[in-house]
Amino acid sequence: MGTVAEPYYVRDAAELAQKLALGLWVVLPREALGDDCDLDTWKAALRTACEPHDVDAFFVDIPRKDMTVAVNSAALPSDDEIHESVRRVELDRWLGRELQPELAARIERGE
Repeated sequence: MGTVAEPYYVRDAAELAQKLALGLWVVLPREALGDDCDLDTWKAALRTACEPHDVDAFFVDIPRKDMTVAVNSAALPSDDEIHESVRRVELDRWLGRELQPELAARIERGE
């Protein structure tokens, strides 16, 4: 998969908001929500966490893939970047890979 970095998980809404403020984006496979949270609650928490960063979070639901993409509306990734990220999440899902925390993923990449 070309330019997409090794995916990692971020569970904290404030940390996700910081990622969006940096121009990154989030692909959320719905199973990552677990039993304690629904999609609307997750979106509301992320919007609230984005407010101090002056980030307008924009969400694209992909129902047939059971995923949601969150982006900073002022720093939109390209269509290719989104498609490649979604394909990567699908691959990891199909292979049953557990996502690692960011630090572990960065160490694995040699960063």
